[in-house]
Amino acid sequence: MFPVQGKSGLIISSKEAVRKMGINYFNRDDRDLKFVLFEQLDLSKILSYEAYRDFSEEDFGMIIDEALKVCRDVLGPANQDGDREGCLYQDGDVKVPASFHDCWRVMAENGWIGASSNPEFGGQGLPSVVGGIVGELFSGANMAFETYPGLAVGNGRLIEHFGTEEDKALFVEKMYTGVWGGTMCLTEPDAGSDVGWLRTKATPDPDAGDPRVYKIEGTKRFITCGDHDLTENIIHLVLARIEGAPRGTKGISLFIVPKIRVNPDGSLGEPNDVFCGNIEHKMGIHGSPTCTLNFGENGKCRGILLGEPQSGMAKMFQMMNEARMGCGVQALGIAASAYDAVRQYAKERVQGPPFTNRDSDRVPIIQHEDVRRMLMNLKAGTEAMRAVIGRLFYQIDVAFNDPDEATREAAGLEVELLTPMVKAYFSDFGYELVRDAIQVMGGVGYCSEFPVEQYARDIKIVSIWEGTNYIQALDLVGRKLGMKGGSVFQNWIQEIMAFTSDHKEDQDYARDFKLLYKAAQATADFALRFMTYFKEGKARLIPLSAVHFLNCFAETLMAYQMLRQGLIAREKLAGVAPDSSDGFFYRGKIETVKFFCRNIVPNVFGRHTILEQEDTSAVDIPEQAF
Repeated sequence: MFPVQGKSGLIISSKEAVRKMGINYFNRDDRDLKFVLFEQLDLSKILSYEAYRDFSEEDFGMIIDEALKVCRDVLGPANQDGDREGCLYQDGDVKVPASFHDCWRVMAENGWIGASSNPEFGGQGLPSVVGGIVGELFSGANMAFETYPGLAVGNGRLIEHFGTEEDKALFVEKMYTGVWGGTMCLTEPDAGSDVGWLRTKATPDPDAGDPRVYKIEGTKRFITCGDHDLTENIIHLVLARIEGAPRGTKGISLFIVPKIRVNPDGSLGEPNDVFCGNIEHKMGIHGSPTCTLNFGENGKCRGILLGEPQSGMAKMFQMMNEARMGCGVQALGIAASAYDAVRQYAKERVQGPPFTNRDSDRVPIIQHEDVRRMLMNLKAGTEAMRAVIGRLFYQIDVAFNDPDEATREAAGLEVELLTPMVKAYFSDFGYELVRDAIQVMGGVGYCSEFPVEQYARDIKIVSIWEGTNYIQALDLVGRKLGMKGGSVFQNWIQEIMAFTSDHKEDQDYARDFKLLYKAAQATADFALRFMTYFKEGKARLIPLSAVHFLNCFAETLMAYQMLRQGLIAREKLAGVAPDSSDGFFYRGKIETVKFFCRNIVPNVFGRHTILEQEDTSAVDIPEQAF
């Protein structure tokens, strides 16, 4: 059994940890996180922006160190509790696992909830790229808990961007500082991904004395953190249709609906006729309640119109896109924690002689070739995901802060292009990586004695949240490919091809640059074929191929970022002792880059072969044959 670090900083036995709190398996090495932040990315550019001039690289290093302490001492020990204790529903009220209250207190008191939020409203004002790295750590330590602060901050940011000065004063700071929680309320029992069919309605409330206040009536389902006892109030952002508005998404408005009404002076008033009807019994994230919320059963639910009428869906997309990026961060965090667990196990578990010497003694399983293959899947996969997420959040900072308008626009378009891939590919790929983690551990990986079976259950929801992965693929094909007349996508492909051309004879990576070039070609061919399918009456091939295209593009981008890392690692290795800690890290990075390019990138060619078949058997088969 792994050793467990207690809150005192002492190592305590597993048996003692079980008695005091769930076993803490969080054991992250921050070396690759700091490589991305301090060696891959150009932090000097970020630190030159007005918003971040009070920070330094040393500050960011200390912030990561402190975040790791919170994960090891607070969030990690509560992860197993959250899974086993779960949430309790009784008569409309939801109680969260007891240990989550301590987590919330620590996170709120130390400013972690609003780490990257506006200091004007109580946030810490960290760059998004630092917040993203910290978010990976928090999600890897306790994904279920992280749903609470994530939603609170997302809500607050939407009100900060679109609310009146009064709205901002009433709600935002209390959400950024953890006094109040938040939710996003889109899904209904009869309207899931097709949000335009929602039935929740809003009618003007003449008794309110404010034209922005409406009566809200309807039911929302699958609302993450829809009710809980962590905070004194929960602010729901609710999509509803004002009576008389057009059908479909164009007729939807967005409303601020507190669980408890908020008086003009910020104090709490009476309950706002918001009732939790039940919580779902789920495969994973048991510490995070998924609720059915009934608004206005007694005709007393009031909501404040956020922005203009019939602009709700456009506004909600801001929060949804943030949440989609968050899904990628969550997938990375859990997959990285799975890797942390199994690489330690593989070094300790002794079983079987080597394949090449069957007469020798048994060896730690990390010396077996197939275990090495699976460990490298985990190592290369998580490092490639981290490299892309670092780039994505870096570009968010550029898009909001760079003084040059063209630079801001280009960065913003890149963020839009990367978001569906980070959400969809990372959530599916992360699940595959956790599957490998279970396999490395064998029978015990399938048992709750070790953490990876929980990781598998927790991570699966990420591919469903915020629009299924097929929806992300359609977004990539239908919206993102055509941005700026297709130039955003084309520029990416050209940039990658130019990069491969510059290094095609590289002494260490020549094979890998050739593979990347072929992958970029195949990915570009997907886009070209999609254009012809409409003209040739083959439109149904697009939804049949969209997920394949997204996966190919994602793996091509990941290989591009990994090869950039490989060049950096080789340069840095020349300046350190090969057998030093940095030497081992850089040597490991070089081999990991090769593994990703030679073992994961070839998947692109298989999918491209599928595309070339133009197979329609999945839609040609009679429905009765299923």
